[in-house]
Amino acid sequence: MRTVKADIAIAGAGIAGLWLANLLVNRGLDVAVCESGKVGGRQTMASQGLIHGGVKYALGGVATGAFDAVSGMPNRWRACLEGKGEIDLQGVGVTSDCYYLWSHDELRARLAGFLASRLLRGRVARLAPAEYPGTFAGQAGTMYRLNDFVIDVAGLVRRLAAPLTDRILPMAIQPEGFVMEQRTVAAFENANIRVEADRFILAAGAGNESLAAAAGAPTRMQRRPLKQVLVRSTEPEPIFAHCVSDLRTEPALTVTTLPEYHYLGGALASDGVNRNDAEQVEAARMELQRALPWIDWSNRTFETLSIDRAEPDGPRLEGAFVESHENVLVTWPGKLTLAPDLGDRVLRALA
Repeated sequence: MRTVKADIAIAGAGIAGLWLANLLVNRGLDVAVCESGKVGGRQTMASQGLIHGGVKYALGGVATGAFDAVSGMPNRWRACLEGKGEIDLQGVGVTSDCYYLWSHDELRARLAGFLASRLLRGRVARLAPAEYPGTFAGQAGTMYRLNDFVIDVAGLVRRLAAPLTDRILPMAIQPEGFVMEQRTVAAFENANIRVEADRFILAAGAGNESLAAAAGAPTRMQRRPLKQVLVRSTEPEPIFAHCVSDLRTEPALTVTTLPEYHYLGGALASDGVNRNDAEQVEAARMELQRALPWIDWSNRTFETLSIDRAEPDGPRLEGAFVESHENVLVTWPGKLTLAPDLGDRVLRALA
């Protein structure tokens, strides 16, 4: 059996594990990352790459805790992309340098007033019709430009994995593979590899549920499902927008464009867990017709994509989650945009 010794062993090579490994290696620590599947993970690749500052959490006209937690994240990510942040992400592509808030009808006065408030100054700008981006040019409606952007997720994963080539171990971590000594974890182990470390970080998404129990951590997990929709076409129009209607507390529809499809989220995806696939496709068609009626959606291919977001049991997360138990940290970033916040919390916990 091969034995690997490290200062810190991380279970999981999604965005959380990769971000933390880079952060810790940059601070001179010896890190081992254990991952049996594809680097990047399912939940990371399903994130759409949206780096947002939380305006979509304030559509009720109130700055919520979730808004406060993420409001500074776009600027921190931009610093990393320029090589000036905590992790050097120079060379990672940006799919769209900004994101938009769109209402086909006039936004009601209360929300319009809030978006123009001092709290959001510098983060939100109302556009004149002449400034609307190409897909929206000439359309009647209200548009705001947000200080949000969309990052190339596949490129991000490659960039984060590149410095860790010799540190990522093709190793499945199972609960029975925990080696315990006096209530603390001494090693991860399978038939081929034993990883010994001083500290252990669980960053395995939904896999954290069984791993935390094996480590003796009392953390309980819940799943928050989404049913997103992919709208395939050969040359999709570039749309990067939250489509708002009826002053819901989340956008009725969030649209992000990739090379061969539009990715639909927002309330459509949240509500979609209560629909079968055919009903969800029909709901998507109706929302697109309501929000973007000048585009012909009739000859597109629609398919659903179900995702289970894993997070600690209890109220909805406002920031990243880190819980310490003996020499183990149980972590969930909650969303891609909160990776820097997760790093802050892990560094404080390790200190």
